[in-house]
Amino acid sequence: MATATDKELKELKDEFSALKGELSEMSKTVSRLAHSATDEGRDRIRAAANQSREQARQSWSAFEKEIEERPMTSIAAALGIGFILGKLLSR
Repeated sequence: MATATDKELKELKDEFSALKGELSEMSKTVSRLAHSATDEGRDRIRAAANQSREQARQSWSAFEKEIEERPMTSIAAALGIGFILGKLLSR
């Protein structure tokens, strides 16, 4: 009887040890996946920021070019916008 119990106890210890090793490997895999997802997210954010920055530069360049080509129209538009804002903010 004692031998069967000892045998079962050893089997349980072996299974527990194997389970512990598998959980350790799973933990490492999850950690690698999380790290990879974080890196990918960071790269996507950087790419989106660079694209937005480039679009802003292009818009600003187009704005400057428009002002240079039509200075009187730009002054009139600025004066009109300033007048409207002044009326709205004085209320």
